[in-house]
Amino acid sequence: MPYSEPTTARRTARRLLPLALALAALLAAGGMLRQGRAEAADQGIAKLGMYLGKWNYDQPDRVSMTNIAVMNVPGGGLQAPQIGDIVFTAEGRDRVVGRTDVGCTWRFRATARSLELDPPSQLCHNPTLNVSYTIIRWTVTVSGQHEKETITAKSHRAGRDYDFVLEKGARTKVKEYDPHAATKFTGIWTYDPSAPKTRVNIRVTQYPAPEGAPTVVESPQQGRVTIVKDYDNRVTARTDDGCTWSLLSRGNTAKLDPPTQTCTLRTSAAITLKYWTITTDGRQQTSMMIGIDERGGNFVLSTGSLTKH
Repeated sequence: MPYSEPTTARRTARRLLPLALALAALLAAGGMLRQGRAEAADQGIAKLGMYLGKWNYDQPDRVSMTNIAVMNVPGGGLQAPQIGDIVFTAEGRDRVVGRTDVGCTWRFRATARSLELDPPSQLCHNPTLNVSYTIIRWTVTVSGQHEKETITAKSHRAGRDYDFVLEKGARTKVKEYDPHAATKFTGIWTYDPSAPKTRVNIRVTQYPAPEGAPTVVESPQQGRVTIVKDYDNRVTARTDDGCTWSLLSRGNTAKLDPPTQTCTLRTSAAITLKYWTITTDGRQQTSMMIGIDERGGNFVLSTGSLTKH
């Protein structure tokens, strides 16, 4: 066929072809970039997934110092058993919020290997115990259903700061509905002998005074607690004064439910519990209790210890 000059349309198509190919490549690269970002975001969410949920502190152990924090109060280090739970929820691609059962909220950043308190040095006024503390550093690592943590903090009390360190924190993940949890709580439990030096089974009560500072009374916590199973993961605890209290158990921890309960005694006086949390391995209990006694005094049992019989 004889040669002929390309038509205008053909010449235009030839000029536009490289531009079209470049544009297609650019669009493909953009798509891959968006896909890469989406995959990275998905990986970030997946990475957070192992932390999310409710975690109970394991049974405190003074021998191994597991879940025993040390606070440098005058006269030596005060050992404070750690009990209760924290709920971790996602807040963005690499952010986690932790809410504790005593009413504090803490924010973390997920790194390649752990959760780290971020920003550091977060302050909370604990509404349950009416105390304030600043956590300087808090590191959380997870392996399956088990979590380890270390905490460095300062407790702010009566105008003074006290160093607070938890070196061997340990938790286990629990389900919201745990019908088998109640079994380990049932039975008759007796308060161990009180120990003023370690504050074990020492109840501190403040009685209001018409004028001036309230009267503070320290007394040993004594007696028995009988716990029976109700249904599913609910239990009822009966104390020596004849009062009955309802608790909800998950894993190794039972909490007063509903949170505030009142018992009327035969004398018509009333006792109110605002907080009661128990951690047990089936043989030993560690507990904390806060309430108002029959004389109107505000009491705290910060370190309860009971043995099953």
